[in-house]
Amino acid sequence: MSVAEPDLVLTTRTPRPGVAVVDVRGHLDHHTAPRLRRRGFELIDQGHRHVVLNLAGLGFSDSTGLAVLVALHHRTRAHRGTVAVAAPPERLRRMLRVTGLSLVVAEHHDVDHALAAIEPDDTLSPGARHDA
Repeated sequence: MSVAEPDLVLTTRTPRPGVAVVDVRGHLDHHTAPRLRRRGFELIDQGHRHVVLNLAGLGFSDSTGLAVLVALHHRTRAHRGTVAVAAPPERLRRMLRVTGLSLVVAEHHDVDHALAAIEPDDTLSPGARHDA
């Protein structure tokens, strides 16, 4: 599924239950950030406790992009999940470190590494039963 707004394209895929990957392409600013926030919240509310934002195609992000990461962190945490970024541009990587956001939002080289960091049993919904 792809959703387009001026200068922002979001494509979502679910590689396994409880996990969603959002490919973010274009510009993330005060005009486009609300769309990413809404999409992330929708995915979490649909049961995807872990959200990976693939930022390999991100051309620009300002501080509103960081605000979206904070919001997604709080929402996933409330659902006992995580938010992670894959392939963030260098400028965003620096902003994550300077603000301390890198302490709560995992940063990975690529989507494969981000997915590998999510434990398979950790994708179960809260309260779901796992039989060994």
